[in-house]
Amino acid sequence: MATASKSVTVDVSLEKFFEVLVDYEKYAEFLPEVKKVKVEGGQGAIKEVTYTVDIKAKVINYTLKHSAEKPNKMTWTMVKGEMMKGNDGSWTLKPTATGGTEATYHIDLKLSSLVPGFIEKALAEQSLPSLLANFKARAEKLHPAKQA
Repeated sequence: MATASKSVTVDVSLEKFFEVLVDYEKYAEFLPEVKKVKVEGGQGAIKEVTYTVDIKAKVINYTLKHSAEKPNKMTWTMVKGEMMKGNDGSWTLKPTATGGTEATYHIDLKLSSLVPGFIEKALAEQSLPSLLANFKARAEKLHPAKQA
């Protein structure tokens, strides 16, 4: 299993960043690898979401069960997936002294035995900087800081 964690500081409040995180159906608008998202079920803070994702010219589908703990945590666990044995993780949000958010993304990814471990690790780690940058850009675009 490949594990990776990374944090980013975002210039929006905890609550506003959380809104971006749980707006699953909008992910395809700002995450280039996500081609389609469909909320399949669930209620309240728990949702089952199916993703169609393009990873290195291979399109795969997988379903995650998201649990939102407003306003500072969102976790997920894999329900089913193509080429995956596991995809569990979380976003943990902490307020910064300046009113922004420190967002930490953590993932435990286990691909099928047909996929070499070094590729699994690369997928988990190499995609993190752009994923975080895309979430940061989306949140700051939707909720620009007030000008002094």
